[in-house]
Amino acid sequence: MGEIVDLTDKIKRYFRFTPLEIRSLIIAVLVIAFIISFKEWGYGDVFSFRIGLFNFFNAILIVALSFLVHLSIQRIWSLGTGYRLEWKMWSYGLLFGLIIAFLTNGYVWLILPGGLVVHHMAGHRLGWFRYDINYWAVGLIAATGPFATILLAALFKALSAVVATSLVEKAIAFNIAYAVYSILPIPPLDGSRTFYGSRMLYAFAVAGVAAAAILLSSNLSVGVALIASFFIGVVLWILYYIFFENRAWRYP
Repeated sequence: MGEIVDLTDKIKRYFRFTPLEIRSLIIAVLVIAFIISFKEWGYGDVFSFRIGLFNFFNAILIVALSFLVHLSIQRIWSLGTGYRLEWKMWSYGLLFGLIIAFLTNGYVWLILPGGLVVHHMAGHRLGWFRYDINYWAVGLIAATGPFATILLAALFKALSAVVATSLVEKAIAFNIAYAVYSILPIPPLDGSRTFYGSRMLYAFAVAGVAAAAILLSSNLSVGVALIASFFIGVVLWILYYIFFENRAWRYP
C-alpha cells in the first residue's frame, strides 16, 4: 500500500510535462499527423482543402492520443523506479519523415518523433540501486512505450468489431506502425535505450512487438493475437539466449 501512495505522490509532483516538452510534442504531433494524412487531401487526384483539413484533424486526434498513452506509461513507470523522464523531439527524424512522405506521396509512413532522456532522482531510489543511471531500468522504461502502444492498437482492434469506421482502422494502423518504429534500435528511439539496457530484454521486446504487429493486422481475434504474440516473444527470446547470448558470455 505504501508503494502505491508513494507512486501517487510522485505522479502529482513530477508527472507534468515541461513547457519545452509541450511545444516539442505539439510540433511532433502536427508533423506526424500531416505525414499519415498526406494522401487524404481529396478524392483520388482531385485536391480538396476541406476534406484534407478534416482528415488532418482526425490524424491529429489519433497521433495525440497515441503519444499521450505511450509517454504516460513510460513516465509512470520511470517515476515508480525513482527516475524522472524527459521527452526530446528528434528534428532530423521528423524532417526525414516529411521528405519520405513527399517522395512516396504519403504511402510510406516514417514515424520518428523522438526519444526519452532519464534523470536520476537519488532521493527516490531507496530500495533500488541508488547511484547514477541503471541502464537495465532505462531499457525497461523505454520498452513500456511500445508495449503500451501495441495494447492501444489491440484496444482499437477490439473497438473495430463494434464500431467499424475508417478512423478506427487508421488508429489501428498508426499504433501498429508507431510501436514497430519505436522498437527499432536507432538512437534516440525507445529501441536503442532498450537494446543498450539489456539485449535479452530487447530480444523479447522486438519479437513480441513484431509478432503482435503482424497478428493484429490479420483476421485473428484480439485475445488470440496478444496471447500468441507473447508466446512467440518468449520462444524467440529463449532461442536468442541459446544460440547467441549464452555463447557470447563464454570465455574461450
